[in-house]
Parts: sequence; structure tokens; C-alpha cells
Amino acid sequence: MSNYSNDNSKGWALGFGLLAGIAIGYYLNSNEGRAARRKAAVQFDEYGNQVSEYSHQVSERANTITDDAKAKYEEGKQWAGETADSLKSTLNEKTTALKTTATETVSTVEESFKRGVEKAKTKANITKA
Repeated sequence: MSNYSNDNSKGWALGFGLLAGIAIGYYLNSNEGRAARRKAAVQFDEYGNQVSEYSHQVSERANTITDDAKAKYEEGKQWAGETADSLKSTLNEKTTALKTTATETVSTVEESFKRGVEKAKTKANITKA
């Protein structure tokens, strides 16, 4: 009995589907249905044109963003090079200044040491005499 009710419900579904298909086909072939089809075709064309236009706008915007990104990359690269050159120059200047200061300090200490040695020799000679 279960198979009979399953087959029966499938038959009703098939029959209903056939009737719905015939009704839709009849409607679409009527004057009113043809007008609805033409209207739908116009709307689909309009939507297709809008999608195409939006796609074109998105593509243009993407190209603009890409070009801007490339320009910013080049600017950043140039800035990094200039900054590296500036740092290198500053480092060389500071190193040279430090070397000069260290050399002057060593010379001053050496002269002071020599004067101290001379004073010590003079005192030692005075003390011997």
C-alpha cells in the first residue's frame, strides 16, 4: 500500500507539473506573454549594460589604484635611497669629527705627559744638586 500512495503522489506531482508547464507556455505565447517577454528582455539588456558599465568603472578604478601604488612605491624607494645617503654622509662626518677629537685629545695628553716628565726630571736634577 505504501508503494501505491508513493506512486499516486508522484503521479499527482507529474500531472501538476505538466499543467503548470502548459499554462506557462500558453501565457508566454499569448499577446500579454509576448509583451512580458519583450519587457523582460529589455530589462535584462539594461541590467547587462549596467553590469558592463560598473565592470568598466571598477576596472578603471583598479588601474588608477595600481598606477598610484606604483608611483608611491617609486617615491618610497627614492626616499629610502636619499635617506640612506644622508645617513651615510652624517655617519662619515661624525666619525671624522670623533677621530679628529680623539687625535687632539691624545696629542694634548701626550704633551701634558711630556711636560710632567720634564718637570719631574728638573725636580730630580735640582734635588741631586
